[in-house]
Amino acid sequence: MRKALAGWARFWFTPRSSSTAAVVRIAGGLVLLAATVSMGPDVLSFFGPDGILPRQPDFKLAGLKGIWSVLGTSPGPAFVIGVYVASLLAALCLVAGFHSRLAALVVFVCLVSFTRRNPTVFNSGDALLRALSFYLLLVPGGAALSIDRWRSVRKAGGEFWEFPPRAVWPLRLMQLQLSVAYLAAVWAKVGGITWREGSAVTYALRVGFIRRLPIPGGVTESLLISNVFTYATLATELALGLLVWNRRLRPWVLLVGVAFHLALDYAFRVGFFSYGMFVLYLAFVPPETMDAWLGSGRDRLARRRARRRTQKSGSGGDGAEGAGDGVLTVEPAILVDPSPGVARS
Repeated sequence: MRKALAGWARFWFTPRSSSTAAVVRIAGGLVLLAATVSMGPDVLSFFGPDGILPRQPDFKLAGLKGIWSVLGTSPGPAFVIGVYVASLLAALCLVAGFHSRLAALVVFVCLVSFTRRNPTVFNSGDALLRALSFYLLLVPGGAALSIDRWRSVRKAGGEFWEFPPRAVWPLRLMQLQLSVAYLAAVWAKVGGITWREGSAVTYALRVGFIRRLPIPGGVTESLLISNVFTYATLATELALGLLVWNRRLRPWVLLVGVAFHLALDYAFRVGFFSYGMFVLYLAFVPPETMDAWLGSGRDRLARRRARRRTQKSGSGGDGAEGAGDGVLTVEPAILVDPSPGVARS
């Protein structure tokens, strides 16, 4: 029992580098920002008092209790636009890492409110984004690569590119969310006869209003291709739900998942569902690997800045420094020690 409890504590509460949490915050904020921007042209048509649904549905009639929304009182257009602008600004703050937890809370409240105001214009991809905004409320994403980090470095000193250790449990919740989502999808699919007989994909590809880009007729009319795609979908989702926990197989399983979702996004209008899943994929990147990636990116930026400063100083001088292409070069030198046969470089 002691070993089991120690393993449980390590899995959930071991402090690890906050680099992965920071990248998850930035990627999730970008997806939420894009989703919010996409609602802009239709915000009054969908949620305004003169839109397609003049007022919020009465959920009590459906036996649903505890349904909350800041738009549930049939507000005017100005209030609807105010909530939308608040969601937009909060998503921007989330990307930049400015009061990250508060920004995630505002995005979550706004998304839930819009969904409750008019449930008919949302799909399961939007449900994933609402869950993602809630997880970003828990993730310590502002600990690194953020305005919050920059402000703390200015006050207390330190290095901006450091990644302070934080408890890993919020990322674990995101990992479990991904696994449960895929397993639930497989369970729901195998309950349908078209998935068991291998024809489900061809039916989906024939629904014109959800199709994004044209699909060759040979794909939609071939029974063999339909069988392959249908069973490959089940196998892929099952692997993503289970094999993603195997460290050796994880990179390959996630790579297959990326290809699967890109194909899904090509074929169907699924909104930001695939990109929300990619954010959950990032939660599986080990902090040590993310540290290495970010460190490599930081070093490249430093080299570019040094090269630009060198070019500016070289182009402004003359003689040896201004010769050639304006890049200042320093030849290695050997400093000879007075003692014979001894040299220092």
